[in-house]
Amino acid sequence: MNAKVGLAMTSFLTAASATVAAGAVEPCHSGAAEDPPRFLLVAAANSSARDKAAADFVCTGKNDERFFNEAISRLRFGGTLKMADGDYFFDAFDEEGDTAVLFGFNDGDARTINFEGTTENKSYNTRHGVSIHVTKAAVEAARGGGPKFVFRGTEKRPPSRGAFFSMTHVNNVNFANFYLFLHDASAPICGISGNGFGSMFLSQIGIYTEKYFDDRFLHRKPATPAKGSVGVISLHNSNDEMARIGYDFVNVGGLHTGFLFQGVDHLVLRDCSAARCCYGYRTTGRAAKTLTMINCCDEGNAHLPFFGGTGHLTAIDFNIERFNAAFIPDSPDNTGPWAVEETPGDWHGFISYTMQGEAFGLKKFWKDGCGINFRTENLNHSRMERPDCPEFLETYFDRATGRTLTWDGSRWVDALGRPADEGAKD
Repeated sequence: MNAKVGLAMTSFLTAASATVAAGAVEPCHSGAAEDPPRFLLVAAANSSARDKAAADFVCTGKNDERFFNEAISRLRFGGTLKMADGDYFFDAFDEEGDTAVLFGFNDGDARTINFEGTTENKSYNTRHGVSIHVTKAAVEAARGGGPKFVFRGTEKRPPSRGAFFSMTHVNNVNFANFYLFLHDASAPICGISGNGFGSMFLSQIGIYTEKYFDDRFLHRKPATPAKGSVGVISLHNSNDEMARIGYDFVNVGGLHTGFLFQGVDHLVLRDCSAARCCYGYRTTGRAAKTLTMINCCDEGNAHLPFFGGTGHLTAIDFNIERFNAAFIPDSPDNTGPWAVEETPGDWHGFISYTMQGEAFGLKKFWKDGCGINFRTENLNHSRMERPDCPEFLETYFDRATGRTLTWDGSRWVDALGRPADEGAKD
């Protein structure tokens, strides 16, 4: 950056186009080989002239994933990859494991990379900042095959010094401040996969289909998403003490699954949302130890969360919205609109929720027989009136008999186990 050469904007574009055509990418400014950079700026083809003049890489709007892969490979000791405001276009999944942008093995050396936009994105009507687009050609090429990944770390891992854990991942990545748009959700493509990271923190990120905002605000029914189209896949686990593992203000829309959790450990979500997906939230695989969700939203999805595997969840102020079934995507699954446990009783925890709307006849959180080891609290219910769709072990005070009654899954009973229509006020 400090040694940049004053080249005209057209020179940048010409040089960048030539390197892409040749199958290689070179930075606009080169540093000494023995002194890898700690900060790199990438500009889009439609970034401002000022940003292009300051950038280390200027993308062309075609196969921009190559510029990102080259930039990441140059951050040998970690650092920040900053994206200037603009639109970036990914056309292929050519890296290891069918990945567009790969955080590679780095000779087995650990590093932390901050991958972030320069401006916080806003909303549909005031969109600005960084938008990354997975193009129509890329999505069409991904149909009918195995899963593809936009961002992922290498599966290769060096031996660990610890006696308990035999392997560890080398890349620790913090993603922030950008939109990621898939042309559509017709192929099994994951936006961000944490499988190959030692830690992963997400902040101010939106992952959507290109038509998501129009479908939502113009009240259109989204196309049925393909299974395997996923916004975020979590780390498989982490016991690395100080590792940053969390999602803040992450939003997913229009895919089959918003957030997929695989054996998470101490993962915290704050103010995250999934909308107009088949599933906003799914868990799978081995035990999830302490998944925590604070003020998260499940809006206009075909199903409430699906709990596969085993684990413990604390969900505080979980907001559910189901206003109109005509604007919710059709789902290829038949689990019903309620939250479902793959094996009832395998999950434990606490959920407090609010519910707006009754699309699909949704009036409570759990499917009958599920959630028996949760304390589930419907914040819309009055504690002085009998709820018409109670959760397991929900209580209310019956003023007619002077008793606190509890729903046992099939009927209301008092503290002595007597049905609500038996016994009288003492």
